[in-house]
This record gives sequence, C-alpha cells and structure tokens, in this order.
Amino acid sequence: MKYQADYRVEDLLQNESFLNFYFGKNEADVFEWQEWSEDNAERLALVSETFLALDKLSLKWTENEIKENFLQLKTDIQERKNGVRNGTNFPSIRPLVHYRWFSAIAASVALVLGMSAVWWWYGVSQKDAATYENLITKSSVRLLEKTNSNAKPLLVVLSDGSSVLLQKNSRLSYPPTFQGETREVYLEGEALFEVAKNSEKPFFVYANELVAKVLGTSFVVKAYPDQKNVQILVKTGKVSVYRFAEAKAKEITQSRELDGVVITPNQQITYQRIEAEFKKSIVEQPVALNNELFEFRNAPVSKVLKTIQETYGITIVYDENTLADCPLTASLTDEPLYGKLDLICRAIGADYQVIDGQIVVNSKGCK
Repeated sequence: MKYQADYRVEDLLQNESFLNFYFGKNEADVFEWQEWSEDNAERLALVSETFLALDKLSLKWTENEIKENFLQLKTDIQERKNGVRNGTNFPSIRPLVHYRWFSAIAASVALVLGMSAVWWWYGVSQKDAATYENLITKSSVRLLEKTNSNAKPLLVVLSDGSSVLLQKNSRLSYPPTFQGETREVYLEGEALFEVAKNSEKPFFVYANELVAKVLGTSFVVKAYPDQKNVQILVKTGKVSVYRFAEAKAKEITQSRELDGVVITPNQQITYQRIEAEFKKSIVEQPVALNNELFEFRNAPVSKVLKTIQETYGITIVYDENTLADCPLTASLTDEPLYGKLDLICRAIGADYQVIDGQIVVNSKGCK
C-alpha cells in the first residue's frame, strides 16, 4: 500500500480495508495497515485519530440507536447546509467538527447499515451472539479443539464414529466422549460431516447463528465468521436447520424430531445473516443417489420425471394429466440433472423453474 499524502480522517472512515484493520477481521488488511503506519509518526497519529473517532461512533450503540443516530446526522447536516432548524432560520455556522469530517461520520454509519463489513455485527451485538467463541466459552463440558491451517483437509474422528473433514482456516470443538442424550459440536469455517446414525442421540452442529440437527447423515456446513451467509448442503439423509434463538426457545435438544427447516439430498439452505432469512435451493451440481439407467423408449414423460425425482431426491412438481400424452424416447444416462431436464423440456415444448429447492415443470401438453 502506498502512502497518500492527502489521507484524512474522513477518508479512512470510509475505507473498507481500514475498517477491516480496525475490527481485526482481515489478516491481510491488518498486516498492510500496520506496515503502512509503522515507524512513521504522521501516519501513526492519523491512525490514532481515526481509531478515536471510530470508538465514538456506532460501536457504542445498539442497532436501533445506529439507525436513529444516522437519521439525526443526516438531518443535522441538511439543516446546517440550509441554515434552518425546526422551521426557524438561523445563520450557518462553522460546526465544531469540520463539515466534511461530519459527513464522513454519517457515511460511516451508513456503512454500518449497508456495507458488507456490517460494523454493528462485529461490535456490541456480537457480545451475546451465537459466535464460535461465545458458544465454546459457555459450554458446560470440556471440549477438545482441532484447527486446520493447511490447504489439505484435516480428518477428525469423533468418539461415536462420526467423522469431520475440516477445511482450511476452520476450527472444530467437541467433547472427548459424548455424554448424555445428545452429541454436540461447534464449528467455525467449513467442514464435511459424516454422522454415525443414532436415532436416540441426535447430533447437533452449532455454526454461528445456525444449528443443524441430524440423526445420521452426511452434509457440508460453511460458516465463516467474516461472511454474510451461512450455508448447509445435504449429501445424504435429512438435516433440520434452526436459527440459534429458535433452537433455544424450542429446546430442540429435548426432542428426537426433525422439525426445523428440513433439507434433503441435493438441497442446500443459505442463511442470510444480516436479513436473518433462510433461502432453500438446489445445490449447484446435484449428484445421483443410485445407479439408475436413464434409457427410455416411448415412455410417458411423467414416468421419466418420477425416475429423476427418485434418483436425485429432489421434488419435481408437474401436472401428470397434462403430460399424459407426452411420450419420450431418449438416452439420458450420461447427462447431469439439468442436462436431462433441458433435453426433456426441449422434446415436449416445456420449460422448468427451480423454486424453493424444488423443480417445477411447466407444460401445455403434447396434443
């Protein structure tokens, strides 16, 4: 990073890389800014002044206070510009804080509300959040921790025979042996879980704001602390997904039922952390769950679609009566899922959509 002689506090307040440095959320940014300011009194003073400004900003506010203060800042700036307050004219005065610096504060608070960094997320709101650090600190049982800093996945075998393939820059905390009526582990980062089946002892993965509950299945969890989304992708079996707050309220550890948002093979759920919303979809490359041959001669399209549904475990919605007079002769064995659907729809003049983890086929029939 090259030093810019005209850097000002308001510039750094709106610099996402500098904000990452302040919050310590990106190692590369932290290293770069530390190197930039090292052994330079002028730069150190600028960094110190900006840090002080940030300390006085939204980090001391709740989310509602952030919004209220942001709106008030906008109003104050406009009033100072127009020389009007509460309908009464007053002479424009030079504020104690320079106007551009004041505007930068407003812009910084806007970043709190809208930028990918989401300052408030890393501030006060995280103190009581379902973060990896908070959860393992509050655990009532002794936990072991495995960290993978290498590019090669790290295999962790748990006491019940379950295995976890831990990806780079990921951590897993788990008890030496599972006691009681549940099996609980904590993840930060990404991992593939192969859970040993035990219907009497549910397996729970706590990953940021999500809790995954399974009885025995394989699935992938992606839950990095600095990313806006948490993802869970199912390979086999079923996974029930809950928001952490819901999981606590429902006392899901006391139940053997999978009653959250349930996802099945070749489905994934994306939890948008800022909006606190779920989005269910199909994985990017669905894989067949068996070795079914897709060779058809004058077969009803409804039968072909049913075979695809059973092979991939994905619900396909269609009107069986409309497709009753649509025969198909085709060899689809070597085609991926979407390739199969494209060829079928092209043959019968139909189309399809992927909606909420399902495939909806639209057709006017073949008469």
